[in-house]
Amino acid sequence: MSFHKVAKLANFKGDAKTIKSLKKGVLTSILYLAPHEISGYQVCSKASEGCKNACLYTSGHGRYSKTQKSRINKTKWFFEDRKSFMEVLVQDAERLVRKCQRDNLIPAMRLNGTSDIPWEKFRVTRDGVNYGSMMEAFPEINFYDYTKILGRRKALSLSNYHLTFSLSEDNDNDAVAALRQGYNVAVVMRVGRDDPKPKVWGGYPVVDGDDTDARFLDPDGGHVVALFGKGKALHDQSGFVREVNAGFRNQIKLKVA
Repeated sequence: MSFHKVAKLANFKGDAKTIKSLKKGVLTSILYLAPHEISGYQVCSKASEGCKNACLYTSGHGRYSKTQKSRINKTKWFFEDRKSFMEVLVQDAERLVRKCQRDNLIPAMRLNGTSDIPWEKFRVTRDGVNYGSMMEAFPEINFYDYTKILGRRKALSLSNYHLTFSLSEDNDNDAVAALRQGYNVAVVMRVGRDDPKPKVWGGYPVVDGDDTDARFLDPDGGHVVALFGKGKALHDQSGFVREVNAGFRNQIKLKVA
């Protein structure tokens, strides 16, 4: 396949995840790849079984085989022709910046719509200048992602890259460590779309993560970001989706405040 013939990688038009951010004046461009090892390449190294089963990969436009095939091809492109992939990603970011300048919006990008890749490690070229990452090449863009990977020191050092740690059914210790390191932690809760979120969960103050997708606008670390279950998560029995009145497992041993 001629991967470089694909016109766009990241898109800012009509995405259900990010459209709510417009009320905050934020326009987000989002990149969707094929999660975990669906493409033959691993893009979610810490994915749990509950995470895989609840993944929104097949929600919305993702339910169409054409969309799924496109995401698989994009993922293969990233691994098999990294140079041209990053060139097109830079073009997409430039397109976003121009759109936001015209419409007086705040530009944002989620590079891990359905993946968990440490994008801070991949170099790019913009206007003939080499940069260590997309974030360094585009300081005018607010980058943000969810992750299950701790220890991303370079990512945390970048002022325009915001990471929210994701709780699954088997990483409570890491989630509590993340809270103590200054992350916020996203928790999918068994709560209806229109039901109120709890004020406190697991001993930590709660942010309503469904009010907007723009996580970089959330309060500083030490908060739980509550999300209602969507798609396959509505039927989760693995423990990935948590009860509203629950908390972190082994929280007495972990001494959560």
